[in-house]
Amino acid sequence: MRSLIEEYVYARWLGAVLCADLNAADPLMVAVAERWVALTKPEETEEHRYALAAVKAAEKALERFAEDRKEGIYDGAMGRFFPRIVSEAEADLSNALRRASDFNGTVDLTLFDDYDALSEAWQAADGDLRRDLIRLAIDKVTVTRGQRRGAPFDGDVRCVITWAAPERND
Repeated sequence: MRSLIEEYVYARWLGAVLCADLNAADPLMVAVAERWVALTKPEETEEHRYALAAVKAAEKALERFAEDRKEGIYDGAMGRFFPRIVSEAEADLSNALRRASDFNGTVDLTLFDDYDALSEAWQAADGDLRRDLIRLAIDKVTVTRGQRRGAPFDGDVRCVITWAAPERND
């Protein structure tokens, strides 16, 4: 029974990946791209996350300075330090944005747009890599019991596939 489920899931995965539009920011392909980069370039993915966190921290620092100024913290004698502090915070933000932009290159997804290449990669993959490939586009597969013992397997009735969605970077 396991082989029937695996064949069904693979066929659905293959169909969904090949039908997704690479050029139209299809949510499934965005998720596949994010996960493909994480799978093939894990060090760069981690560095990119750190760079995005630095951007958010720098943006929050500038926002905090603006709120503090509005509340009068930089009135009087402290006011002379405000331009320097803001200038440093803006430089930090600029550097963080530059670092984050280093990771905004294109991701080569041509493998996922070519049936023959994708099928060949699947056939050449071992069990672990096949599971990794499936996880690029599928978050979860739920398989229910058959209606009766000995009934032929019907994946459309018994399998519920939860497709991958892009990560939210807010």
